[in-house]
Amino acid sequence: MIGGLKRGSRKNRLNVARGREPKRPPRQAGHGRFSGFWRIVLVISALLGLAGAVCVVGAISLWLYGKAITSEFFTTRHIDIAGNTRLTRDMVLQYGGLSEGDNSLGISIADVERNLRETPWVEEVSVKRLLPDRFVIKLRERIPSFWIHKDGGLFYANEKGEIIAPVESRNFLSLPTLKILPGGEEAVPYLGRLLQDIRNGVLPMESGAIAQVTASPAAGVEIYLEDREMRLSIATDDWEGNLARLGTALGDLARRRELGSVREARASNGNVWIVRNQAQQ
Repeated sequence: MIGGLKRGSRKNRLNVARGREPKRPPRQAGHGRFSGFWRIVLVISALLGLAGAVCVVGAISLWLYGKAITSEFFTTRHIDIAGNTRLTRDMVLQYGGLSEGDNSLGISIADVERNLRETPWVEEVSVKRLLPDRFVIKLRERIPSFWIHKDGGLFYANEKGEIIAPVESRNFLSLPTLKILPGGEEAVPYLGRLLQDIRNGVLPMESGAIAQVTASPAAGVEIYLEDREMRLSIATDDWEGNLARLGTALGDLARRRELGSVREARASNGNVWIVRNQAQQ
């Protein structure tokens, strides 16, 4: 002991004065490992508690869901359908797999929409669930414009000649028959324009009077009117011009009450050719 201080203490002060780190007393063996062990225990306990809480919440949720899907409060009582023309209400419900009396929470909207889209008549569909007891179904159907023969069967087809569905008695609709001759595919895009032009009154006839439409590589689009036994053909090289000239010629013949004598009318290359019945020539 020198001046009331231990030698070690004096040595430490000298080390500090010289800028050296004083020596610290060594830790007791096992102290750090003991603290780390309890931290791990605490983390594991917290995780186990959290997992238990999640399991409890999940069990309660499943119990509530089971009660809900068997409750009469969620029984489907109203199904509103809009946009169906060819499909009856019963057909929409049958194709969609939905009916009154079903539990509304047990119905998968995605399944109903997929089922309806897979039917040939439905182009677009949306289904909404309005709790507790209502569904709203909105459809956009494919519109048939023609009949078309294929593989020995008769089918509805759209204005592009694409098959929609077989012709059936429960959704029967009388339409003109479409024939696409080899090489006549280039005239197919004009079929929709023809139907629209007829609806707009460009030609003096009703679309219901058309018995057959033929897409031909030589004549373009041919129309056969069975009640008048008249055949009209419009070349596609100048569609609007040919159609306007044909409409003017037929309108003039109608005003002169001579349209009944026409057997054939062709519009092509800026001209209109009229062929009359032999008895009238």
